[in-house]
Amino acid sequence: MKVENTFPPISESIINKLEEVFPLRDDFDSTTGQNALMFYYGQRSVIRYLANQNKIQNENILTKS
Repeated sequence: MKVENTFPPISESIINKLEEVFPLRDDFDSTTGQNALMFYYGQRSVIRYLANQNKIQNENILTKS
């Protein structure tokens, strides 16, 4: 039984905008609190997930016959 990807289409433009609004950061230091780090990495996790969904959707479009 084939399981279809039911995630709504994710556009490249939304991912680019999210990358702009929530950019990668490397300016944390030892005074950065755990809550701030968890919040930041949660944001980045969502962006990575959506980017991966976009990649899967684009691969599916290219490989469908």
